[in-house]
Amino acid sequence: MAEEKKTKSGRFAGLKTEFEKIVWADPKDVSKQTTAVVAVSVVVAVIIIVLDALINKGVNILVNL
Repeated sequence: MAEEKKTKSGRFAGLKTEFEKIVWADPKDVSKQTTAVVAVSVVVAVIIIVLDALINKGVNILVNL
């Protein structure tokens, strides 16, 4: 039982040490990256919508032959 406590406290000490190494991004950088991700997502969504419409029309043309 004592060994378990040592192991657990050692793990928590290591965890605390690792948390102290974390470097958080600036809010300005986070907002820039968030804007970039949203913009790229919208562009990819538009591309997928256009491709889907074109493929759908192509399949409909082939089916109606």
